[in-house]
Amino acid sequence: MARWRELARHSRALEEIGTIMSAMRSLAFIEARRLAEGTLRQAQTVDAIRTAIDNLGAHYPAARPSVVPQRDILILIGSERGLCGDFDERVASHPDVSRQSSDGVRIAVGSRLCQLLDERGVTHLPMAGAAVIEDIPGVMSHIATSVQASTQADHDNTNGLIVIHHDDEGNLHAGRVLPATGATRAPCWRNKPQLQLPPPQLYGVLVEHYVFASLNAILLASLLAENRRRLDQMSAALDRLHERIDNLDRRRRRARQEAITEEIEIILLGI
Repeated sequence: MARWRELARHSRALEEIGTIMSAMRSLAFIEARRLAEGTLRQAQTVDAIRTAIDNLGAHYPAARPSVVPQRDILILIGSERGLCGDFDERVASHPDVSRQSSDGVRIAVGSRLCQLLDERGVTHLPMAGAAVIEDIPGVMSHIATSVQASTQADHDNTNGLIVIHHDDEGNLHAGRVLPATGATRAPCWRNKPQLQLPPPQLYGVLVEHYVFASLNAILLASLLAENRRRLDQMSAALDRLHERIDNLDRRRRRARQEAITEEIEIILLGI
């Protein structure tokens, strides 16, 4: 086969790969737009619940229990599909992962992250992560089941909850979700609220909602950061692919010209 024909076939194969990658990039862009909207709404929900907890604690100080966790449950949020650079590497390399005590529990979310932890010999409870926004409720259910199974019923052995994850801007965080203490803000409710439930009971209900909403917000933000990282990776890969196609096209044209020149020389020589 003539050299230029071989180069042309190779160039067409790369163009087909580029078409597939462009479609994948478009899907990642659409998913990122959906996740950005969901992340914003969920952040507002978390802030509203946090405000209610702070106001309740300010007006009813006895409602806020002083909880000292006996151990921490560590949740690591990674990627399910990969193609997002060092996304999982950053989570697996966080100092809290290696500092986790022997009696603590690590829950790893995301098949790619679980594979990386297995390679490093880090003990963990593996769990499939979310590939699209519709997967998040199922992942939340699995996390709740694993946390519940890892938590003892005895109140003297209360567990803390720490989540290592990327925020929507791609920054890595290790945030404590339980106990839901933190700095108490000044109450925005001027009058003491009239409650239908005892303050400690209401505080417990609000904390449950806060934990659920916070984990949901974290999963949304992490998946958003993952998709944005995937967009960057695919854009860079497409740029390199187009450069390679252009180079092949230049080589094909040069090889074709050489083949035509050779044919003309043969004709002129009468061979």
